[in-house]
Amino acid sequence: MRKMLCQVCKIREANVHLKEIIGGEVRELHLCDICAKEKGLGEPFLPSFSLPELMLGLTDLEIPSSVEEGPECSGCGLSYEDVRKKGKLGCSLCYQSFREYLNPLLEKIHGKVYHSGKVPKKGKKEYRLDKKVYGLREKLKEAVRKEEYEKAAELRDELRKLEKGGRA
Repeated sequence: MRKMLCQVCKIREANVHLKEIIGGEVRELHLCDICAKEKGLGEPFLPSFSLPELMLGLTDLEIPSSVEEGPECSGCGLSYEDVRKKGKLGCSLCYQSFREYLNPLLEKIHGKVYHSGKVPKKGKKEYRLDKKVYGLREKLKEAVRKEEYEKAAELRDELRKLEKGGRA
C-alpha cells in the first residue's frame, strides 16, 4: 500500500486525517504529526478516554472504578481492575468470574445477557434447553421479588425437572 504524504510539507507521511462534510461537499486534509501540531491539531484533539470508558458512558450504569480485593479469574488470573482498564476479557471463564459487574453492562448494551443469535443445527436442542432454563430462572427471581411464593415454587419445580431430565 502506498504511503500518503503530508499535504503541507509534502515530505513526511500523513498520520492525521481530517474529513469535513458541509452541505454534501467533502473536504479532506492529510497531515504529518509535526504539521498537525503546527496547525494546532495536536494533543488536545486526541481522545482522553478509553474504549471501555466510552462504552460505559453510553449507559447510565455505575460500575465501580476500583474494586479492592476484587475477584480474579480462575482461568487466566486477570483481575476485574485489569479488565476494566483494558476493556478486554482474558478468557471464557472471565464471564463467570466477573458476572456481577458484566451482566448489568451487557444487559444495558445488548438488552439481554444470553446469546440469541444463530445456533448450529448440532447444538440447537441444548441451546433451547439453556434458553428455557434461563427464562425460568428470571421468572423465578421475579416471582420471589414480588413475593408470589406459590408461583415461585411451581417455577422451581419446573426448573428442577428440566435440569434433571435435560442435563443428566
